[in-house]
This record gives sequence, structure tokens and C-alpha cells, in this order.
Amino acid sequence: MTSKNKTIDSNVAGLYIAREESLKILPDNPVWHGIEVNSYSDMGGSTTLLQRETINPSRQNQKGKIVDLDANAGFTLDFTKNILTYLMQGFMFADAREKFTTKPLDGVQNKVISIETDSYNLELANTTPLIKDTLILVSGCNKYQNNGLKRVLDATAKKITVNSALVEDVSVNDNAKITAVGFKFQAGECSIVANNGGYPSLVTTKTNLRDLNLTLGEWIFLGGDISNSSFSNNMGWARITAISDHSLTFDDTDFKPTDETNKNVELHIFFGTVIKNEDQQELIKKRSYCIERTLGDDGNGLQAQYVTGAVANEIKFNLSTANYITCDLSYVACSSLTKKGGERLSGVRLAEDKSEAYNTSSNIYRQKLSVIDNASSTPKALFAYVTDSNLSISNGVTGIKALGILGSFDVSVGNFNVTGSLTAFFSSVEAIEAIRSNADIGFSTILASNNAGAIFDIPLLALSGGIPNVEKDQKITIPLEKTGAQNKHGYTMMYQSFEYLPDIAMPMTND
Repeated sequence: MTSKNKTIDSNVAGLYIAREESLKILPDNPVWHGIEVNSYSDMGGSTTLLQRETINPSRQNQKGKIVDLDANAGFTLDFTKNILTYLMQGFMFADAREKFTTKPLDGVQNKVISIETDSYNLELANTTPLIKDTLILVSGCNKYQNNGLKRVLDATAKKITVNSALVEDVSVNDNAKITAVGFKFQAGECSIVANNGGYPSLVTTKTNLRDLNLTLGEWIFLGGDISNSSFSNNMGWARITAISDHSLTFDDTDFKPTDETNKNVELHIFFGTVIKNEDQQELIKKRSYCIERTLGDDGNGLQAQYVTGAVANEIKFNLSTANYITCDLSYVACSSLTKKGGERLSGVRLAEDKSEAYNTSSNIYRQKLSVIDNASSTPKALFAYVTDSNLSISNGVTGIKALGILGSFDVSVGNFNVTGSLTAFFSSVEAIEAIRSNADIGFSTILASNNAGAIFDIPLLALSGGIPNVEKDQKITIPLEKTGAQNKHGYTMMYQSFEYLPDIAMPMTND
């Protein structure tokens, strides 16, 4: 006989989240994503007890009844490469705009069933095969030679032929994954037109840029690590503001654009997954989740508590000096329940995301706050250094109550609000003047580490606050409040994740 524990350590608790098919209803075989949590602010259902308070000689109240339940989930985690991209779809109320991948965040997974000496064979046919010269990242294969960055030479619905020598494998690991991460242009077909007094463009003579499945507002990285894969002067990050068959126009770059053509350059560009709050009704998706917290073994197996019908309400990104970037997440749910050992909800449980966490010392490539300049892609930054920063998304989710229902039968959502604050080292009065004039401001944070990256971008916001802090023996600082607004392309905030970036896209070591 197994003896029951008298106490249970908090360290044995685990957290899993699964997307529901409809509010409070899981699919037949749900996929549970494991999450490494730093701490919990809330998890479960809080009940309301109502007692009768009658006028009676004994002056005693009667035993009350449970009349309401508020279910919530709240926790803090480190910002890591993988799990946050999956979770951000809920907070942005939108599907991720993914490039080609055999393992999409949602939807049908396509297995790599075998590997030949020059190609990967897929189980399912792709309706839109990869185009030639797409750069793909392959991971999870048994043989190390079959992993890494490859270039597509040819692709059919179920076969991808690459430029690298591969090792044959007829029993490919289920974790094998292929993702499009970039593109290589033909020698000499690309040029940069600086367009002084306006926005610069990348111009091609052969490749139709619409075939790359890029999005207005999306960031790409220009340049690669191998010889002749970069321009000499135009290398780095660029944000797309216009797309035509043979040109990409950029309204924000981290390099000073200059006219450049080189017949030997086989330009590499790198792109990622895009998640933005959508403005078209058919693209706005209200996801609901079931969140499970395991609470240790009760002698019969793992016991667990659940919140169901959980909708993403608020997420806050915290950046402070010499620390990991952390995220505070909160969900408003409809109900809660518990399960004894051996009675956990069924499904496929994926391992916790063990990818590296981003830190604020060596993983910030750029954080820029500037007044928007319609005649330049390189407006001057208002500050050189920031001491702390945070960014919040709020969806205004509240539970809806009804007669005969304990808990909520549905949730309502408010406006999509993006706010934040930062404290910067003061150097000039330009920020104060920008506040007073209600200037159009742009803010972006670019993170990169171990050949991967992420971007938070608020293309249009207003500033408030701005009273300098002057203390004895200290540098003058200035606190600012940020409030995002819908920009010219119809969104307030864009989040991007990059499964692969070249070495030259990694942050430079501080001088």
C-alpha cells in the first residue's frame, strides 16, 4: 500500500496549458504545453460565501451558501525563445503569421519520414512548396549533419532538396523540424536605393518579393555570415513599410542607408514569425485555454487543479538592469475544478520549454525610442541608455455572470491596450519637448542570442510624464509613460520571433 504524503513541496508543482476547441471544451486529444514558472500570483477559483443575516433573538447568522466563483490564473516566467511565441497568440488575439514550417504553432504537424543524401522527405503534401533558394533551419534530427542552416535547391509537395550533403536516415526522430528562416538572392540582382529625403528600398531584378510571404510592418535582417552574402554599407535590421513585386521599402533601419550595388553580392535576408493585433474582424481570434497546475502525488498519482475557459487578459514584460527579462501573465477564466491522483485530464503533454532566457545585459541588440521622421528611416534616438523598462498588453477581459450559473458562462473583452514605462538617463530636453508637442513616437526592442531573436515593436505611441529626477551625486534620469495607438498599417503592436539569425545579428560586446 502506498502511503499518502502529509505535505507536498511547492517545487513539485508543474504548469501546462492547452488550447480549447471552444470555450470550456477541450478537443478529444488536447496538446498540453509545459511551462517553467518562476512564481504564481493566482491560480484557481475564488468563491463568494453569502450568509443570511436575519433579525432574530439569538443574534446568530445562518450557515451561508457559495453563490459565486471567480476563476483566474496568473504566473511569472522568464522570456525564453519558444513558449512565449505560442502564448502571445492568445494575448494578441491573432494567429501567428508563420513562414513554412513542418511544426506550426497550431494545426497539422508534418513529419519528416526519411532523409536521403541530398533531401528530406515529408509525410504530408504541402500545397505551397518552398521556393528555390529559401534558407531553412533543420533541427531535431538524429545525425548532426542533417541539422543546421540549409539552402533549398528544389522542392516538391513532399520532398525538399538542399545544397548540403546529408546522412541517410530511414527512422527520423519525431522531433525533426524544418522551418523557413530566410532567402538567398542571385548574384548582383539586389541593390539599395537610399532615396535621400525619403525612405530607402531594397530593389531586385529577378526575384518576385511577394513570393516571400512578408507582411507590412515586419522586420527583416539584411546580410549573412558567409562571403558575399551582405552589402558593405547596408547591413542590419530593416522594417518593411511597402511591398511590390521587386522592391521592399523600409521606414526604420538600424543602418544609415546609402546607394549600393554589387554584382558579386548574393544577398541573404532573414525573417521570422509575425504576431500582431489584427484590424480585420475575420483575423481577430479569441482563444480560450484550459490551464493545469499539478500539485504532487497523493498516493494514487499526480493530482491537479484546473481553470477552464481561460482567456488571456494581461501580459507585462519587465526589463531591469543585470537581470533576465520576465513576463507576468494573467488569464480570466470561467470556472475551476480539481482532479485526484490518477484522474488528470488526458492528452499529449509536451516537455517544458528549456530554451535559453533572454537577459538585459548581453541580449539587447537595440532599444530605441524616437520621434517618427517621414523623411528618414534613421530618426535620432531620444536617449542613449535606459535603466529600466516595461511593456504591458491589456485586453480588458471580464467574466459574464448569469442566473443559474456558478462562475462565468462567457467572457467579454475590451479594447486592445498597449502601455509601458521606462526610465532613461537624461541628456537633452528633446523628450520633454516631444511630450509637450504630442509628437508621434516609435519604440522598438530587438533581442538576440545564440542565433535566434525576438522583436517588440510599437510603431506609433504617445509619451507622457517626463519630469527629470535630479538627486545629489546621481545622474539625472527621466521617467516616461508610453501609450500605444493604431498605426498606418492598422495595428498597435507587433511581436516577432526568429528561429535563426546569423552571427552578425548578435549584439556587440560592450566597449
